[in-house]
Amino acid sequence: MKIIPEKTKFHRFALYYNYSPTRVEFCRNLKESFGWEKFSFEAEGTLKRWLFSDSLLVPVIQERFPETEIDPKVEEIVRKEQTWANEQKEKNQRIDIIRTKADTNFKVKGLKKEMYPYQRVGTEFLVVSGGRAIIADSPGLGKSIEALAYIKYMGYKRTLIVCPASVKFAWEGEIKKWTQLSSIIIDSKTDLSKIDPEVKLWVINYDILRKYYTQLSKIRFNCIVGDECQLIKSPRAQRTRVFRSISRDIPSVILLSGTPLLSRPSELFSLLNIIDYKTWDNFYDFARRYCNMRQTRWGMDYSGASNIEELHARIKRYFIRRDKTEVLKELPPKNFIDVPVQLSGEVSKKYTSAANNLALYLRQYAGKQPPEIARAMAAEKLTQLNVLRQLNAIGKVETAIELIESVIDAGEKVLVFCSFVEPLERLKTHFKNQAVILTGKTPVSERRGIVEAFQEDKNIQVFLGGIKSAGMGITLTAASNVIFLDFSWVPSDNEQAENRAHRPGALYESLNIYQLYAVDTIDADLKEILEHKQGIFDVVIEGKTDEKLASKAIEAATKRILNNY
Repeated sequence: MKIIPEKTKFHRFALYYNYSPTRVEFCRNLKESFGWEKFSFEAEGTLKRWLFSDSLLVPVIQERFPETEIDPKVEEIVRKEQTWANEQKEKNQRIDIIRTKADTNFKVKGLKKEMYPYQRVGTEFLVVSGGRAIIADSPGLGKSIEALAYIKYMGYKRTLIVCPASVKFAWEGEIKKWTQLSSIIIDSKTDLSKIDPEVKLWVINYDILRKYYTQLSKIRFNCIVGDECQLIKSPRAQRTRVFRSISRDIPSVILLSGTPLLSRPSELFSLLNIIDYKTWDNFYDFARRYCNMRQTRWGMDYSGASNIEELHARIKRYFIRRDKTEVLKELPPKNFIDVPVQLSGEVSKKYTSAANNLALYLRQYAGKQPPEIARAMAAEKLTQLNVLRQLNAIGKVETAIELIESVIDAGEKVLVFCSFVEPLERLKTHFKNQAVILTGKTPVSERRGIVEAFQEDKNIQVFLGGIKSAGMGITLTAASNVIFLDFSWVPSDNEQAENRAHRPGALYESLNIYQLYAVDTIDADLKEILEHKQGIFDVVIEGKTDEKLASKAIEAATKRILNNY
């Protein structure tokens, strides 16, 4: 018997031997164990041999048949790949230890804020994984922070961050909040050739990745981050193919998702292929082994699952996932998460038009005395400012949909509050039977049933409510997430609403409170006032603090309009 290097389209080695029933049976057993693609028999005239690629089969054959002659070139390949396999084994053992840690001494210098212990563990996991891994923590736990900490720790010169369009500005906010790294938001009009080569972080959305594919492929990135990576789980999707191609030669590839990724094994393959394309290089092998692939009258079906325990054992080294309940002790009672939104399209045009009209109206009274201004303008000014607030809320609906879907896909419930009915009704139309809605238009006789349905029915995951009409007097403790589409003039209105979930007996001790705000609009002023309210500990009796803050918010919004339109 002899093993020599013999390269074919699918194999690297060939096993030659004289016929014997024992040898034939042994080879057939290997074929049965590894599959005919991995260990196959080939005959060409009188030339007959077994072909394979896995160097680890060489010692298996030699152990069974010690007389086997091994070509020196094959021996060298086996030595190198065995050394690599041992290193991987040790690395995997370190990863297993880190994945189960609650805390670590690992530190990242140069961050503006202190990470939670589980976030330090997540960052250490990325480092030990060589920067090719998937962070699948529950929504709101700060996956982006762990990625940024890793990038900072490694001192990378240039990183590409790919995400949904709705969260590009959220990434920009996190970058500024946590690091001093320079960044740029890339849109469909950006000229990549004019970007300063010293910019560290390039943020782009999946939808325009193809447009810039040729240019991005020529730029040397140290790291690529794929946020909401469930969007690239389909092997046939164009965005998946483009992301995979760009990431192929980038040293570090970090994927982020708050959505469990094991509903169907087939959905995992693209992510595994992106992270480690050398190991996960053949979808059909994967589908046959782990997706119960079978032929049907309509073609191949690989929607099933098989050998799940084996799959879990093989892929766990790529993943780290912490559920919110696992890290509750580390989280504050209320975890405020800012989600900036860029108004676009028709809503942006309507906002600009309304803001211009209000600015013209305000300037008509610019020369009058303050008492006269107050009498003539107060009611009309507030009406027009509320028009701007409503347009902002409508402009956030698409972002809210993506955020809500990420939360409910993770198996959690969410409250969505807004001062205006139209955005809530649009969300109800989208989520249909998954959502209930309670606004000022809801009959009193129906309200109790709506609350009970949300609290008790596991299929109803979204509660849509008016900030005032659903913001007090009810209990919504089945949720651990709250989303605000707008900010009330009176800061305590938002506080009252979020406390529907933050009550004694709540299922969760910590709330994620997402505050959606439209950049470069009056939302910025309202958000600032709300943050000031959150910092007040000695609340003035009889609500006078809120009255003063509401007046301050109105005047700040008015000043913004006059300065910008």
